[in-house]
Parts: sequence; structure tokens; C-alpha cells
Amino acid sequence: MYELYNSESWSDTEILRESAMKKIFMILALALTFTLSVFAAGDITSSEKDESKWTNLSYVNVPVLKILEGREGYVIIYQKNKVGTASTVIPKKWVHGNNESPRKLKFRAVRKTSDAYMTVVKEDGNFKRVILNIPMNKQNRIWGLVNYHKDLEGTDKETLEELTF
Repeated sequence: MYELYNSESWSDTEILRESAMKKIFMILALALTFTLSVFAAGDITSSEKDESKWTNLSYVNVPVLKILEGREGYVIIYQKNKVGTASTVIPKKWVHGNNESPRKLKFRAVRKTSDAYMTVVKEDGNFKRVILNIPMNKQNRIWGLVNYHKDLEGTDKETLEELTF
């Protein structure tokens, strides 16, 4: 076997030395990996959670199927629990805020009807605001109209009722 290498033939000691160096390198690499993982795990478990940095906000996202615009508000038809639908009325006056009461209705534009959803934000379990993520083009099929001559029930409310999800 050594005849194939001619002048570059390796001796048995050189082969053993190279093999030992590979083993030592692998052991050092494993030891380094283990050591780093122990220190990383120690940092995670030893860090205390600072509750003063926690937020008291919570939110729920629900898919919006249809928005019916009326004279004084919007009727939002949304999907609940992936089975069935529900609706709620959101007053148009919530879009405008002032120093005494911040606005409770915000709009965000999305491109496709399938991307439309409603976010209900609560602070300490109490209603804070609604964010409608919808196509803003009123020609889109998600938009519709309610009879402008009839008053919608719920356009005078100050908070959003508990929605059924």
C-alpha cells in the first residue's frame, strides 16, 4: 500500500498523529459548544421578568367579510370561529378624536379583499379602539351600503360591545 505514494509515502506515526489531531479538534469543538450552551441556558433561566415593562393591552383579529356604510356608521360583518358570521355597528364619529377622547376607529389599507380583518384593542379588559384593515377603494366588493334614510341602532354608543368570536 505504501508503494503507491513513492516519495510522498506517510509513515505509520504520521497517520496516527493526524488521526489524533482530528479527534482532539472534534473533542474541543464539542466542549466549546457544550460550554456555550450551558452559559446561554443559564442566562435565560436566571433572568427575572420585569413586570413593569409588561403591557396591559390585548387584541383580537377577526376576518371582515363585508362593510356596509350608513349615514352615521358602519355595519361590519365578520367571521367568527371559522364557522358562522356576526355583525356589529361602529359609529363614524369614532374616526375623529379630540383632547378629551382619542379616536376609537382607525383605518389601514390592504390590497386584497381576502386580506381584510378587524382588530379590536382592549386595555385592562376595556375597549380602547377598533382598527379596520380593509381595501379603501369603495368600488371593492367588500363595501356595500345600508339604507341612508334609516337610522342605525348603535351609532350613539361610546364603547364596542363584547363581540362573539
